[in-house]
Order: sequence, then C-alpha cells, then structure tokens
Amino acid sequence: MSGVSQDWIFVAVFFGAFVVVTAGEIYWLVSRLQVPMKKALTTVFLPNFATITLGFFVTFVIFGIILAVAWDENTEMAGGNTGTWIAFIAALGFPFLLMAAIRRLLIGGLRIEQISRPLMYAVLSTIIFFAIVCGLPAIFLALR
Repeated sequence: MSGVSQDWIFVAVFFGAFVVVTAGEIYWLVSRLQVPMKKALTTVFLPNFATITLGFFVTFVIFGIILAVAWDENTEMAGGNTGTWIAFIAALGFPFLLMAAIRRLLIGGLRIEQISRPLMYAVLSTIIFFAIVCGLPAIFLALR
C-alpha cells in the first residue's frame, strides 16, 4: 500500500473514532446519568471539536517553531535544550489541558448536577477520548 493511501486511512479512522467516541459519550450521559440531550451535546461536542481544531492547531504551530529553530543552525531556542523540551511538552499537553478545562467549565456552567465529580469526569473522559481517537489510528497503521 502506498504512503498516501495510509495517510488517508489514518485520517478516516481518526475521524471515525472521533464520531463514535463523541456519540458514545453523549449516549452514556443521556441514558445512564439522565443528562438532558442539549446539555450532553454541548458538554461533549464543544470540547471535542475545540480540541481537534484549536488544540491541535496550537500543537502544530509549536512543533513548527521547534522545527524552524532546529532547521536553522544559526538560531538557538531560548533556554537551549531545556527550552526545546519545555516547548515539546507544552505542545503535547495543550490539547489535553484544553479539553479537560473546557469540559470542566461546561459542567459547572451548565449546572449538570448528575455528574458527581466533574473534575474527575473531565480528566477521565479526556484520557479516554485521546486513547481511542489517537491510539486507534496509530494501532491500525502499525498493524498494516
């Protein structure tokens, strides 16, 4: 299989997993916790979409800056090697923190009392989201 086809398979599996995880979480909130449908849609879809768009865009920009600094031998990253590692960790952590923060703020802002521990729910649902949405395509490509 050519590289281009594998790229499209990765993208298709990524967005397929995004839709399935989002729909599954909405279904779980509505059926198990009796959260109203509009609140469940807002609480799940808004953080997921913001993370995929804004969160990954910020990560892309930070990695672009790291690559640009590494490419030019005359340019040094502020802080040297430590600065590069801090930027790398910030790039990886930003989408996680963004999703968990938006989700936690929405749970409180929409007054969803059915979720007893909002911070724990926000963190666990973020971890599950990334494990499935990013892990499944990676596993799929590794097995091909």
